[in-house]
Amino acid sequence: MDGKVIVITGGSSGMGAAMAKAFVDRGAKVAVFDLNEEKGRALVAEINQPTAAFYKVDVTNKQAIAAAVDEVEAQFGPLTTWVNSAGVSEMKPFLESSEELWDLTMDVNLKATFLCCQVAIERMLKTGGGEILNMSSLSGKKASSWQTIYCASKFGVQGLTQSIAKEFADQNIRVNSICPGIVYTEMWEKLKHQYAKKRNLDPEEVMDYFKGNIPMHRLVDLQDVINAAVFLVTDQSSYLTGQSINLVGGEWMD
Repeated sequence: MDGKVIVITGGSSGMGAAMAKAFVDRGAKVAVFDLNEEKGRALVAEINQPTAAFYKVDVTNKQAIAAAVDEVEAQFGPLTTWVNSAGVSEMKPFLESSEELWDLTMDVNLKATFLCCQVAIERMLKTGGGEILNMSSLSGKKASSWQTIYCASKFGVQGLTQSIAKEFADQNIRVNSICPGIVYTEMWEKLKHQYAKKRNLDPEEVMDYFKGNIPMHRLVDLQDVINAAVFLVTDQSSYLTGQSINLVGGEWMD
Protein backbone atom coordinates (compact mmCIF):
# COMPACT_ATOMS: atom_id res chain seq x y z
CA MET A 1 0.00 0.00 0.00
CA ASP A 2 3.02 2.28 -0.40
CA GLY A 3 2.05 5.58 -1.97
CA LYS A 4 -1.59 5.42 -0.96
CA VAL A 5 -3.20 8.38 0.80
CA ILE A 6 -6.31 7.10 2.55
CA VAL A 7 -9.11 8.83 4.42
CA ILE A 8 -11.13 6.69 6.84
CA THR A 9 -14.31 8.20 8.27
CA GLY A 10 -15.43 6.98 11.67
CA GLY A 11 -11.87 5.80 12.02
CA SER A 12 -11.28 6.36 15.72
CA SER A 13 -12.81 3.05 16.85
CA GLY A 14 -14.10 -0.33 15.70
CA MET A 15 -13.55 -1.41 12.11
CA GLY A 16 -12.28 2.00 11.06
CA ALA A 17 -9.52 1.99 13.68
CA ALA A 18 -8.52 -1.58 12.79
CA MET A 19 -8.20 -0.62 9.13
CA ALA A 20 -6.23 2.53 9.98
CA LYS A 21 -3.62 0.52 11.90
CA ALA A 22 -3.39 -2.15 9.22
CA PHE A 23 -3.09 0.30 6.34
CA VAL A 24 -0.30 2.26 8.03
CA ASP A 25 1.51 -1.02 8.74
CA ARG A 26 1.32 -1.74 5.00
CA GLY A 27 2.90 1.59 4.07
CA ALA A 28 -0.11 3.85 3.50
CA LYS A 29 -0.61 7.37 4.76
CA VAL A 30 -3.89 7.47 6.69
CA ALA A 31 -6.10 10.34 7.78
CA VAL A 32 -8.75 9.48 10.36
CA PHE A 33 -11.92 11.61 10.22
CA ASP A 34 -14.12 11.48 13.32
CA LEU A 35 -15.93 13.69 15.82
CA ASN A 36 -14.47 11.82 18.80
CA GLU A 37 -11.28 13.77 19.24
CA GLU A 38 -10.14 11.91 22.36
CA LYS A 39 -10.30 8.48 20.74
CA GLY A 40 -8.98 9.73 17.43
CA ARG A 41 -5.88 11.30 18.93
CA ALA A 42 -5.34 8.25 21.14
CA LEU A 43 -5.43 6.03 18.06
CA VAL A 44 -2.89 8.13 16.19
CA ALA A 45 -0.66 8.15 19.28
CA GLU A 46 -0.92 4.36 19.45
CA ILE A 47 -0.01 4.01 15.77
CA ASN A 48 2.90 6.37 16.51
CA GLN A 49 3.84 6.99 12.89
CA PRO A 50 4.15 10.29 10.99
CA THR A 51 2.01 8.69 8.29
CA ALA A 52 -1.14 8.76 10.47
CA ALA A 53 -3.12 11.86 11.41
CA PHE A 54 -6.44 12.69 13.05
CA TYR A 55 -8.89 15.34 11.87
CA LYS A 56 -12.02 16.32 13.76
CA VAL A 57 -14.62 16.38 10.97
CA ASP A 58 -18.40 16.40 10.77
CA VAL A 59 -18.91 14.07 7.81
CA THR A 60 -22.48 15.28 7.31
CA ASN A 61 -21.11 18.69 6.27
CA LYS A 62 -19.62 18.81 2.77
CA GLN A 63 -17.75 22.06 3.36
CA ALA A 64 -16.09 20.59 6.47
CA ILE A 65 -15.16 17.43 4.58
CA ALA A 66 -13.61 19.34 1.70
CA ALA A 67 -11.66 21.63 4.04
CA ALA A 68 -10.24 18.63 5.90
CA VAL A 69 -9.23 16.95 2.64
CA ASP A 70 -7.35 20.13 1.69
CA GLU A 71 -5.32 19.68 4.89
CA VAL A 72 -4.79 15.98 4.25
CA GLU A 73 -3.49 16.59 0.74
CA ALA A 74 -1.23 19.39 1.96
CA GLN A 75 0.25 16.99 4.53
CA PHE A 76 0.31 13.66 2.68
CA GLY A 77 -0.20 14.36 -1.03
CA PRO A 78 -3.08 13.66 -3.44
CA LEU A 79 -5.91 11.50 -2.16
CA THR A 80 -5.93 7.98 -3.62
CA THR A 81 -8.39 6.05 -1.46
CA TRP A 82 -11.47 6.69 0.68
CA VAL A 83 -13.13 4.42 3.25
CA ASN A 84 -16.57 5.35 4.56
CA SER A 85 -16.76 3.64 7.94
CA ALA A 86 -18.70 6.18 10.02
CA GLY A 87 -22.01 4.72 11.17
CA VAL A 88 -24.67 4.57 13.85
CA SER A 89 -27.14 1.85 14.73
CA GLU A 90 -30.12 1.53 17.06
CA MET A 91 -32.59 -1.32 17.50
CA LYS A 92 -36.19 -0.31 18.12
CA PRO A 93 -39.61 -1.64 17.11
CA PHE A 94 -40.82 0.16 14.01
CA LEU A 95 -43.66 2.02 15.74
CA GLU A 96 -41.27 3.22 18.46
CA SER A 97 -38.73 4.53 15.94
CA SER A 98 -38.69 8.30 15.99
CA GLU A 99 -38.24 10.84 13.24
CA GLU A 100 -35.13 12.02 15.10
CA LEU A 101 -33.63 8.52 14.90
CA TRP A 102 -34.46 8.39 11.19
CA ASP A 103 -32.72 11.72 10.57
CA LEU A 104 -29.63 10.80 12.61
CA THR A 105 -29.22 7.38 11.00
CA MET A 106 -29.74 8.64 7.47
CA ASP A 107 -27.44 11.60 8.03
CA VAL A 108 -24.52 9.53 9.35
CA ASN A 109 -24.96 6.28 7.41
CA LEU A 110 -26.20 7.51 4.04
CA LYS A 111 -25.93 11.28 3.60
CA ALA A 112 -22.35 11.32 4.91
CA THR A 113 -21.41 8.48 2.55
CA PHE A 114 -22.97 10.42 -0.35
CA LEU A 115 -21.14 13.64 0.54
CA CYS A 116 -17.80 11.94 1.17
CA CYS A 117 -18.04 10.09 -2.13
CA GLN A 118 -18.67 13.40 -3.89
CA VAL A 119 -15.63 15.04 -2.30
CA ALA A 120 -13.44 11.99 -2.93
CA ILE A 121 -14.44 11.66 -6.57
CA GLU A 122 -13.96 15.38 -7.22
CA ARG A 123 -10.34 14.96 -6.08
CA MET A 124 -9.75 11.62 -7.78
CA LEU A 125 -10.91 12.90 -11.17
CA LYS A 126 -8.10 15.46 -11.02
CA THR A 127 -5.40 12.88 -10.27
CA GLY A 128 -6.30 9.96 -12.49
CA GLY A 129 -8.54 7.81 -10.31
CA GLY A 130 -8.71 5.98 -7.02
CA GLU A 131 -10.73 3.60 -4.87
CA ILE A 132 -13.71 4.06 -2.59
CA LEU A 133 -14.76 1.48 -0.04
CA ASN A 134 -18.15 1.86 1.63
CA MET A 135 -18.73 -0.10 4.82
CA SER A 136 -22.25 -1.43 4.44
CA SER A 137 -23.71 -4.37 6.38
CA LEU A 138 -25.55 -7.64 6.08
CA SER A 139 -28.47 -5.35 6.95
CA GLY A 140 -27.90 -3.73 3.55
CA LYS A 141 -28.84 -7.03 1.93
CA LYS A 142 -31.18 -8.72 4.41
CA ALA A 143 -34.12 -7.06 6.15
CA SER A 144 -34.43 -7.30 9.91
CA SER A 145 -37.19 -6.41 12.33
CA TRP A 146 -36.38 -3.73 14.91
CA GLN A 147 -33.77 -2.37 12.47
CA THR A 148 -36.02 -0.74 9.89
CA ILE A 149 -34.16 2.56 9.79
CA TYR A 150 -30.70 1.01 9.87
CA CYS A 151 -31.62 -1.43 7.09
CA ALA A 152 -33.05 1.40 4.99
CA SER A 153 -29.80 3.36 5.37
CA LYS A 154 -27.59 0.41 4.47
CA PHE A 155 -29.76 -0.67 1.53
CA GLY A 156 -29.24 2.93 0.41
CA VAL A 157 -25.48 2.58 0.72
CA GLN A 158 -25.64 -0.44 -1.58
CA GLY A 159 -27.59 1.47 -4.24
CA LEU A 160 -25.27 4.46 -3.92
CA THR A 161 -22.18 2.26 -4.26
CA GLN A 162 -23.41 0.51 -7.39
CA SER A 163 -24.63 3.69 -9.08
CA ILE A 164 -21.40 5.60 -8.49
CA ALA A 165 -19.35 2.58 -9.56
CA LYS A 166 -21.16 2.42 -12.89
CA GLU A 167 -20.88 6.16 -13.54
CA PHE A 168 -17.13 6.40 -12.94
CA ALA A 169 -15.92 2.95 -14.03
CA ASP A 170 -14.36 4.32 -17.21
CA GLN A 171 -12.50 7.04 -15.29
CA ASN A 172 -10.36 4.69 -13.19
CA ILE A 173 -12.45 5.11 -10.04
CA ARG A 174 -13.57 1.88 -8.39
CA VAL A 175 -16.31 1.81 -5.76
CA ASN A 176 -17.06 -1.32 -3.73
CA SER A 177 -18.56 -2.25 -0.38
CA ILE A 178 -18.15 -4.72 2.44
CA CYS A 179 -21.25 -6.16 4.11
CA PRO A 180 -20.20 -7.63 7.46
CA GLY A 181 -22.42 -9.61 9.76
CA ILE A 182 -21.78 -9.29 13.50
CA VAL A 183 -18.44 -7.66 14.33
CA TYR A 184 -18.12 -7.46 18.11
CA THR A 185 -17.09 -3.83 18.47
CA GLU A 186 -18.11 -1.12 20.94
CA MET A 187 -21.33 -0.63 18.99
CA TRP A 188 -22.46 -4.17 19.78
CA GLU A 189 -21.83 -3.65 23.50
CA LYS A 190 -24.92 -1.45 23.34
CA LEU A 191 -26.83 -3.32 20.66
CA LYS A 192 -26.63 -6.70 22.40
CA HIS A 193 -28.87 -5.36 25.17
CA GLN A 194 -31.40 -4.13 22.61
CA TYR A 195 -31.24 -7.42 20.70
CA ALA A 196 -31.66 -9.37 23.95
CA LYS A 197 -34.91 -7.51 24.55
CA LYS A 198 -36.06 -8.33 21.02
CA ARG A 199 -35.40 -12.07 21.43
CA ASN A 200 -36.12 -12.33 25.17
CA LEU A 201 -32.53 -13.38 25.86
CA ASP A 202 -29.97 -12.55 28.48
CA PRO A 203 -27.58 -9.99 26.90
CA GLU A 204 -24.64 -12.30 27.56
CA GLU A 205 -26.36 -15.03 25.48
CA VAL A 206 -26.73 -12.88 22.38
CA MET A 207 -23.35 -13.53 20.74
CA ASP A 208 -23.65 -17.29 21.23
CA TYR A 209 -27.15 -17.06 19.75
CA PHE A 210 -25.70 -15.38 16.66
CA LYS A 211 -22.92 -17.96 16.37
CA GLY A 212 -25.51 -20.71 16.40
CA ASN A 213 -27.18 -19.23 13.32
CA ILE A 214 -23.95 -18.74 11.33
CA PRO A 215 -22.78 -21.77 9.33
CA MET A 216 -19.16 -21.14 10.33
CA HIS A 217 -20.27 -20.73 13.98
CA ARG A 218 -18.15 -17.65 14.62
CA LEU A 219 -18.53 -13.90 14.40
CA VAL A 220 -16.70 -11.64 11.97
CA ASP A 221 -13.17 -10.96 13.16
CA LEU A 222 -11.57 -7.57 12.61
CA GLN A 223 -8.86 -9.33 10.64
CA ASP A 224 -11.55 -10.58 8.25
CA VAL A 225 -12.56 -6.97 7.66
CA ILE A 226 -8.95 -5.88 7.17
CA ASN A 227 -8.28 -8.66 4.66
CA ALA A 228 -11.34 -7.76 2.58
CA ALA A 229 -10.57 -4.04 2.75
CA VAL A 230 -6.95 -4.48 1.64
CA PHE A 231 -8.16 -6.59 -1.28
CA LEU A 232 -10.72 -3.99 -2.37
CA VAL A 233 -8.50 -0.90 -2.16
CA THR A 234 -5.45 -2.38 -3.88
CA ASP A 235 -4.74 -3.65 -7.39
CA GLN A 236 -5.57 -7.18 -6.22
CA SER A 237 -9.15 -6.25 -7.14
CA SER A 238 -8.38 -4.05 -10.16
CA TYR A 239 -11.28 -5.49 -12.22
CA LEU A 240 -13.87 -5.22 -9.42
CA THR A 241 -16.24 -2.30 -9.10
CA GLY A 242 -19.81 -2.01 -7.89
CA GLN A 243 -19.40 -5.22 -5.90
CA SER A 244 -20.04 -6.11 -2.27
CA ILE A 245 -18.25 -8.73 -0.21
CA ASN A 246 -20.49 -10.50 2.29
CA LEU A 247 -18.46 -11.18 5.45
CA VAL A 248 -21.09 -13.38 7.06
CA GLY A 249 -19.63 -16.87 7.44
CA GLY A 250 -22.14 -18.35 4.99
CA GLU A 251 -25.24 -16.81 6.60
CA TRP A 252 -26.27 -14.96 3.43
CA MET A 253 -25.31 -15.69 -0.19
CA ASP A 254 -26.91 -13.03 -2.35
